Amino acid sequence: MYRRELLGSGDLVKVNYTSSIVDDTEIFKYVIAALIVHVNELERQGVLSGDEAGRVRKALRGIYRDGYRPGEGFEDVHEFVEAELIRRVGQVGGWVGLGRSRNDHVATAIRLRLREYMLDLISELIELRKTLLTKAGDAADQLIIGSTHRQPAQVTTLGHYLLALDELTSDLLSLLISSYAIVDRSPLGTGPLAGVLARIDRSREAGELGFGDVVNNSIYATGSRFFMVQVIALIVSYLVEVGRFLNNIEMWLMPQLNYVTADPSHLATSSIMPHKRNPATLEVFRARIGEAVGHLVAMLSIERPVEFGYQLDLQEETRHAWVVMRIAIEGISILRDFVAGLRVNAERIREDLARYPVTTAEYAEFVSISEHRPFREVYNEVARAVRNNELDKVSLNPTQVINEKLNEGSPNPNQVREEAARRFHSIEQLSNWVLDNRNKLLSVLKLLL
Repeated sequence: MYRRELLGSGDLVKVNYTSSIVDDTEIFKYVIAALIVHVNELERQGVLSGDEAGRVRKALRGIYRDGYRPGEGFEDVHEFVEAELIRRVGQVGGWVGLGRSRNDHVATAIRLRLREYMLDLISELIELRKTLLTKAGDAADQLIIGSTHRQPAQVTTLGHYLLALDELTSDLLSLLISSYAIVDRSPLGTGPLAGVLARIDRSREAGELGFGDVVNNSIYATGSRFFMVQVIALIVSYLVEVGRFLNNIEMWLMPQLNYVTADPSHLATSSIMPHKRNPATLEVFRARIGEAVGHLVAMLSIERPVEFGYQLDLQEETRHAWVVMRIAIEGISILRDFVAGLRVNAERIREDLARYPVTTAEYAEFVSISEHRPFREVYNEVARAVRNNELDKVSLNPTQVINEKLNEGSPNPNQVREEAARRFHSIEQLSNWVLDNRNKLLSVLKLLL
């Protein structure tokens, strides 16, 4: 529809090659919602009569109810909707092109869809935190031999490890909520690049779409995808860190260590080796984290050569964001269930505590303090004892070691339980924030009814 007067009908193969019609499934409902709001504004400005605006709104809602089945030959969802609108109501449907462009319209729909994805992810992260904190309290005194360089390092607890993952998750939530304010701004009414002549109350349109504000500059509003890339970059950075924690769990599950057991529903076996217990869900999640890294690199690579204005390259960038969001939401749900079923094999831990000198750092500290001797002098004595396999001389009771660590952030079981309880209490505020913003999103979707 858009190209025929200037360029002719075009070649279907080439149109389909450049079309985003399949990817636009993600934003279809928000494209319709934004159009309805724009029709409301055109009516208020006297461009459309009340009867005309009512007919257009009714047709748009009908297009939504009939579902997204555009077929071939359309450049994108915007062309499909406008063409279908004109088919249903005649040329009056063509007024929806006034005062907006596909450029500001698609940026608006992407922001609306991204808000929805972000709220879904934040909800999953909140549930993950609840599981982590509950489990951390329960496992506050369940010993684990912690490692650095994949070598036995110090004795700690499963609860202590889970609090580390929770603190990482808490940091991500803080950053996502800050980023939400950047996403929560409307580009609608800024046109293709340098604004429009039609008098559009952009703040009013933004309010109807549940946005907290508008993107001020029309060039930035239509041509930038920073709002999307910064969210994806945060999520991928978090997933990479989570992947490191998955590596710990996988090591602990190895029969050679056997420090923990997992719910069998997360495991798979071999087609030929009937003894195998493979951590299937962790492996798939870890692989998809690698995919997420690739999608972020793809987004940055696509955007890097594009001028500070809209080019079709940006269309190709968006699908990568949706894949990352799905990887994160699904993966966090799997991880939450995995953690809930994690169990410590205390007997195996005790065996390795007797085998490896993982309390020597604390022993050296204890002697240095109690005998008022330079730490390095004591450290060297302990190292010689380890070299000579005189481990009994330089070891302490592991449970006593963690109980006597009173500095903030230590594995002391009482501190772990208190910290888990304190953090759990703070989650309620996050849940209320999600509820408030979901209600705003629901108000947008009511436009479609």
